[in-house]
Amino acid sequence: MGCGVVAACGGQQDEAVGAERSSVASPTVVAAMASAEQSADARAAVIEPQAPPAVVPSIAAPEPVPDPGQPVPPPPPEPRVAEAIDARSPDQVVAESGERGQRYLGALRAAGLPPSGMDAAEILYAQGACEALADGTPRPEVLREFAGVGQAYSRFIPMSSDQVAETYVSAAEQVYC
Repeated sequence: MGCGVVAACGGQQDEAVGAERSSVASPTVVAAMASAEQSADARAAVIEPQAPPAVVPSIAAPEPVPDPGQPVPPPPPEPRVAEAIDARSPDQVVAESGERGQRYLGALRAAGLPPSGMDAAEILYAQGACEALADGTPRPEVLREFAGVGQAYSRFIPMSSDQVAETYVSAAEQVYC
């Protein structure tokens, strides 16, 4: 008989087992059995509850100090701040755009874009494109701003989304800016 992982071992039982080992088993077998009992005792000790690990507060790494011999990169560009939302009614936007707005809408229709029923939005597109180009935004970036509009239109008309975006920006450059 031997000790179980959770059971306590009695002294008399251990002596009897030890006597059996010495009379029957070779020294190699006795060493292996003793090792197995020690492993069982170690597993029993592992079952005892342990205290939870201590929480160590994280320490932030210090900011790297730039090497005086290396050039310091410029700070990242400031993100563009969105303009305030235009609170004018659609009719006001169209009316205030005047002849320029009407020429822009006409240029869109002549280029193959059908009336959307959102003349005010299209005029605001022209205003936004002209402002972005005047501020130095690269033309390809302005075209990317019209990608969503182009994708929506390209589902219903025989123009690609890139062609639609080009139409909006070109018409703005030619007749609105």
